[in-house]
Amino acid sequence: MFRTRCAAAAALLLALAAGSLFALRPLDRTRNAKAIWMTVSSIKTGQSYYLEVSMDGRAVLREDSPKQAVTRRGAIPVQLIKDFIRETENSETVSSKDIKQHKAAFYRGEILKISAYISGELTHTEAPLDGFGEAFSYAFGELRKAVVKLPVDTAVRAFLRAELLEGDDLDNFTNKAAKDGEVPTVETYEIQKMKPLMAAIKDVNRFIPLETDAELKQLQDFINARKLYGLRTLFYLPSTRGVFKCMVVDASRRSVLAPEKKEKTDSKPARAKKR
Repeated sequence: MFRTRCAAAAALLLALAAGSLFALRPLDRTRNAKAIWMTVSSIKTGQSYYLEVSMDGRAVLREDSPKQAVTRRGAIPVQLIKDFIRETENSETVSSKDIKQHKAAFYRGEILKISAYISGELTHTEAPLDGFGEAFSYAFGELRKAVVKLPVDTAVRAFLRAELLEGDDLDNFTNKAAKDGEVPTVETYEIQKMKPLMAAIKDVNRFIPLETDAELKQLQDFINARKLYGLRTLFYLPSTRGVFKCMVVDASRRSVLAPEKKEKTDSKPARAKKR
């Protein structure tokens, strides 16, 4: 009896310790927990935010406004995420696999651009929130209420996001970047050396965290070494998986999707006023 009680107490302590470790450890991009990520845009205000949840309870919210960006990360009740994932998988809008759904002419609500693995396949859907169904909208609302309560995370430095180029966008890139009629391709084994970059092109549209300045520098060195077309915060990656447009997005200040335009200055010296 005594041994049984001791074993039970030890198991309880281990469970509590595991819970503490989960609460303290940073979000790990290498984990394969089932996840859904999306960009939510408001037609009325013109503002947008990024929301990501994983089946193990992790959540990320990055709110973007004209003046600043704020990132929140942490854990929320798993049941809320399970409900949302279930309604996403059951949504006819998502299961239709039609990337862009019809938008009502007078719709002034939110537009979701959502990515999720359905039956093992990564799907991307863009549609008005009310087009996903009433049950989905309710689950999304409950999820949103929980995520906005998460603490602000100032530790993460930036996010890396990749989009697959197709159609006219791909043709335009090829015309600009081709040398002697071809665009040099970066082999997959080289990209695998940069784990955040590999994660970004595997899960397109997902915000992959760059936790430190050292990771940002490593990415910059990779861009420079392979002479990738583009800039520090917006560059293109031709690979055996396709051509990707990659963006570095600041986590805590303004979005860094493109270089800021410099104001024009008059190079001529100002004339002294006559007295």
